[in-house]
Amino acid sequence: MTTARRTLDLLAAVLVGVTAGWALLAPLATNFAVGGSERELTLLATSRPLAAAVGIVLAAAVAGSLAPRRSTRTARVVVLLGLALIVGVVFVNERAAQFEWLVAANYVTGIAAGLALGGAAAVAVDTGVALTGGAFAAFALAPLVVSVAGSPDGGGAAFTVAPPWWLLFPAAAATVLALLVGGGRVAGVSGRGLATTAAVVVAALVTNAVIVAAPDERTRTAVLLAVFVAAALAAAFVLGPGDGPLLLVTTAIVAAAASLGVPSDTTVIGLAVLGVAVAAGVVAGVRWPSVVVALTVLAALTVIGLVPGIRTELLDATRWLVLAAVAGYALGSCGGAASSGLVAGLSVLFVPSALTVAGQAVTSDPLGDASPLRSLPRGVGAALESDVQWLTLAMTMAVLATIAAAGVLRQRDDR
Repeated sequence: MTTARRTLDLLAAVLVGVTAGWALLAPLATNFAVGGSERELTLLATSRPLAAAVGIVLAAAVAGSLAPRRSTRTARVVVLLGLALIVGVVFVNERAAQFEWLVAANYVTGIAAGLALGGAAAVAVDTGVALTGGAFAAFALAPLVVSVAGSPDGGGAAFTVAPPWWLLFPAAAATVLALLVGGGRVAGVSGRGLATTAAVVVAALVTNAVIVAAPDERTRTAVLLAVFVAAALAAAFVLGPGDGPLLLVTTAIVAAAASLGVPSDTTVIGLAVLGVAVAAGVVAGVRWPSVVVALTVLAALTVIGLVPGIRTELLDATRWLVLAAVAGYALGSCGGAASSGLVAGLSVLFVPSALTVAGQAVTSDPLGDASPLRSLPRGVGAALESDVQWLTLAMTMAVLATIAAAGVLRQRDDR
């Protein structure tokens, strides 16, 4: 593969990862105003996490079905189909104000993102790290971009912010060029990728819903956190030493981000610095990979939150910057993953789970008691409860569990 072709493939993977990740995350619009019955508001609120779940499972199915075809062109056509659907949603969303469309738009966007992510994962044997790095960049930056730049004025109708044109067009253009140029290789098939993805998604949604039903019951929350982390670790063992580490890494990343507040003075420059930190971390991970070291640093970063008086805006901003770099390093250290196994690893980032709602303040849900599922990602716009120490300790235990699991997987790989 020539340098120019590889650069194009990497660029397309990053852009598609960011775009699909943004669509799955569906950050809330900063100026949304929604009125309706309790049933309607419930449908609207639950459409976000459920659409993400549908999209992730679809992505695993698409990646697994495309890999045996050995055709990168077919996979890239599927990516373009997904991106085209997202473009259609964005175009219609600017002109629609019906309540039913707000719900439908979330599901259509989730399905479109699943097609794009699944198609990109199918050709990720050479670009898997770029794809996962782009997806994480969406997780870390998309809600912050919305809060800094503001959301499009849709007459108060926009509930979530779809990927912007300045991201959609480059992603589509890079994919078209990669399709025309050809080349690349199809990723291997993970026979257990779809099953493990579905299992993690179900565990995420169930633990999310049960915690939200009684957010003040600390014991129940702790048990459900343990249940979800155990499910993620079990899925990682099922995937094996090749694909499992990515699932461990994303679980640790979400846990490490759980107790961090968002700096209120985030600027465009700050977003750019975070993006550079992610990219630098990924490059370092590819060059000097070590999943265990990356997880250990994530644990140390989380433990720092237990130090009395550590919580200030400046220190939180610094911890976010370090988290971005270390998370990028961790993802870079995972190397290539089989197509549907890669999607399983990314599922924790985009499907709301016990990790994303444990410790979240009850008032952080903009739709109040109408939502049986809460989908605001930790650390990106959701208010923390008063007892952050408890949350930090719980998330530290979660990260430590991933370190132990990574060590066991490494020993299995050495045999």
